[in-house]
Amino acid sequence: MAEKDYAIVCDETSDLPLSFLERAGVVPLRLDDARDAAGTLGRVYRDLAGRGFPQVISIHSAALFSPVVDGAKIAAEACADVCDVLVVDSGSASAATGMLVDRAARYRHLDVPAPEAAAALAELAAHVRLLVVPAASAPLSARRRRTPRAGLIGRAAASLRMRVTGERGLYLLARGELTQLARGNDPAALTGRLARAVATVAGNEGPLVHALAEAGDVRSLRALERALEEEGVGSSCLGTVRATPLSREVVGAGAVAAAIAPHAAYWR
Repeated sequence: MAEKDYAIVCDETSDLPLSFLERAGVVPLRLDDARDAAGTLGRVYRDLAGRGFPQVISIHSAALFSPVVDGAKIAAEACADVCDVLVVDSGSASAATGMLVDRAARYRHLDVPAPEAAAALAELAAHVRLLVVPAASAPLSARRRRTPRAGLIGRAAASLRMRVTGERGLYLLARGELTQLARGNDPAALTGRLARAVATVAGNEGPLVHALAEAGDVRSLRALERALEEEGVGSSCLGTVRATPLSREVVGAGAVAAAIAPHAAYWR
């Protein structure tokens, strides 16, 4: 079998619809419990090896967003006797992870060997970013970076304030790190901040590509689209996805996000 013949695996946190994955020939991982990712992925990898795939590229969201990537690394090591699994950590999540899955499928279509494709994906992962406004009570909000001075009392007070006031935040997830960029009670204002952040990146780095994601609130999605248009962002839209149940557990219902990457890095 030629070196280019390899399988591509991803999980639900890419937020790509099943119809797209099927057309792209990507193996979708469906998990009832993300904590059992290692066992499930181990069975998937061995099944693929039995079907004649000596190599697998397995693409997953950052560990801060989902435990699946760590499970993939454990499963890859356990299956080294039957196949070579190349785990790609997107360093981000949702549509940003989806960007890497899309690239992987295109690399394979263009006959790029698995090791070269995995290296190119790792390079792209250093550039993709997810700007997200999660729900106030979402687990992702609770995982935001804290200063060393916050302490137990400070963390408890911040969590209580967000639950009581409904305060939300704008967060950046990139290279496996989560950074809070803004906070407030007005979702429209946060959406505007998100659009301005995208415009700032485009101004500093040149043309971008972006993809949008929503978690059950189409009005927030439309507001984000308008905000990006009003900012005159130099970016082309790849499409829109809806958060899967696994992603929605992390960002909460009503979340909205934009994944971005430099045009040159995405289309290389």
